[in-house]
Amino acid sequence: MSNIKELVKLAADSMKNRTLDELLENDREFQNRLEEEKEAHKAMKELDLTEEQRTVVETLVSRKDETEYDYRVNAYMAGMIDAYEILKQFDLTKE
Repeated sequence: MSNIKELVKLAADSMKNRTLDELLENDREFQNRLEEEKEAHKAMKELDLTEEQRTVVETLVSRKDETEYDYRVNAYMAGMIDAYEILKQFDLTKE
């Protein structure tokens, strides 16, 4: 089951990337937040942090990014499953 789930996650992620990239590219609010994120990252880099402090902050940001990525992939899969269930309820599948 785990192998199948991983394959579905890879396929869903590939499809999601094409669709999501186009949506995000045209989403002005997202683009504004992305710019704000870049500015905040630049401001963090300019702080007078020790190497240890910088490592802690960068690790935190990396782990947050990884967690958000996993969440998005699972949310996309949940949406696909829900869409399929809706199709089944209206007898639009070949089951």
